[in-house]
Amino acid sequence: MKSITFEEAQQLVKQGELATAEERKILQKERLHTLVDYAREKSPYLKELYKNLPENYELSDLPVFEKNDGLAHYNEWVTDTDLTLEKVREYLARDSSDNSLLLGKYTALQTSGSTGNPLPMVRDMHRNQIHTQLLLQRLMHPVPQGYYDHSKHKMAFIVHLSTSASSYGSYLKAKARHPGFEDNITAISILDSAEQMVQKLNKFQPEIIVAYPPSLVMLAEEQAKGNLHIKLGLIVSSAELLTEENYYRIKEVFQCPILNNYCMTEGGEIAMTHDCPHLHINEDWIIIEPVDENRQPMQNSDEFSSGILVTDLSNFVQPIIRYYVSDSVRILKENFECSSLPVMEIRGRIWESFTIGGKNFSTKGLEVKAKFCKGLCQYQFVQTDENSMEIRGVVAAGYDKAQVLDNLAKNIAVYFAEAGCENVNITYSEEPLLHNAKGGKTPMYKRM
Repeated sequence: MKSITFEEAQQLVKQGELATAEERKILQKERLHTLVDYAREKSPYLKELYKNLPENYELSDLPVFEKNDGLAHYNEWVTDTDLTLEKVREYLARDSSDNSLLLGKYTALQTSGSTGNPLPMVRDMHRNQIHTQLLLQRLMHPVPQGYYDHSKHKMAFIVHLSTSASSYGSYLKAKARHPGFEDNITAISILDSAEQMVQKLNKFQPEIIVAYPPSLVMLAEEQAKGNLHIKLGLIVSSAELLTEENYYRIKEVFQCPILNNYCMTEGGEIAMTHDCPHLHINEDWIIIEPVDENRQPMQNSDEFSSGILVTDLSNFVQPIIRYYVSDSVRILKENFECSSLPVMEIRGRIWESFTIGGKNFSTKGLEVKAKFCKGLCQYQFVQTDENSMEIRGVVAAGYDKAQVLDNLAKNIAVYFAEAGCENVNITYSEEPLLHNAKGGKTPMYKRM
């Protein structure tokens, strides 16, 4: 296992942000070779996968790696022979009060499993020290010193209440770091209704909230409507896309700093805000390659990608090297004053296809219709059967929810009728948005 001290990680991350773009590219290549050479020595699966690499290999010489590859060869993929898929899953299923390390030296999480096949991820202390410093130095620098002292400041996590979820793991760690003040930190289930969340938050009165963007949008509108009455000093957005529009709307309502971290269980802290709405890539430790539908890199492209390849240069126990994720992104060419690190825009997951009324559609069409619906902040399309769809949403303060959703339902019915699906039944519901049961996230389109 690779090791590093807190002070060493602190200095390396500081140096990376001060470096030029050219210097960071050199660092990338050096760290890539260190990681790949270690993986070839310690991982039987990666040793075989990389056996034909040229002597002075480039990133592009390495094969693309996918989740199913990792699950199929898990015990041979990890670099510690004491780790097995069974042991990791047993650890992830432990009681939520158990704060012990896996094998006494690792942390572990698993992906949300929205596809029904979650991937367990083990993280070594080298990786954890580096990613902790990325958070402290780059994401949290606008936060006043001592604001995370929960003996003085109350914090609420609105997350999926499962030990396998990253945000819930952060909640448990926060409680463990503040013995005697556990009551100043609370967790609220993402599956709660808006009314339930508002009631709990009004009673708890947090100064810090950690939540997924759909919840933050909803809470901002509840605050604007006068239903929610809390005074926040800090908001932390987690796990999903926070658009620039929603960033400014949430900041307008709550009048406090917003920390936005584009992260994933596999790759960790990929990109983050620097007291701004822009997501700056931590390119000294994370390599992002936008790729087309054939998994081929899109060099210097202005187009959004069909996916990305992620390489985490810090995790040596379960190497993530050119790992495919279906997020659609583009890397901007212009420079921004907030940081010298490059900026990435995220469109979110690639558009899904679905069949209704006997015809195939893309969810892109639904999104376009919804974006032009006045008063609609957040939306969700729930297909209930082969000919029926229900629309749910979050509406801005000052708008009638039933009227806004009814207008969208009528527009979507016309959309399908013009495509030859006149018999499709489109309705709306004022019920809360539906979340993925395992990951707590809010899909734009959901099949029932």
